[in-house]
Amino acid sequence: MTPDEKLQALFGESAPPARDYVFESAVAQRIARRRAIGSVVSAAPWAVVGASALWGLRPLFETFRGGVESQNPVLMLVALSAGAAGCALWLVRRLTPLG
Repeated sequence: MTPDEKLQALFGESAPPARDYVFESAVAQRIARRRAIGSVVSAAPWAVVGASALWGLRPLFETFRGGVESQNPVLMLVALSAGAAGCALWLVRRLTPLG
């Protein structure tokens, strides 16, 4: 018997599938995971820059607050954090090369 005949006898003369969908989905998941980690890693320096900028602008925000104790400082921090996150996302999308 030739090696081809042995393989045909072993596989019952059934042809292998043209595409392996399980393998393709596993590869696609790995690629998506790698891209997601890369985007988070590329956003980390911008988060540090944004946090340091907010820390540096803290006295300016205190003057906007006006020293009134009745205002909720947590609400102000949430608003500033949302603004910083929005700016960071915009910068990442703007400055990251397409690929």
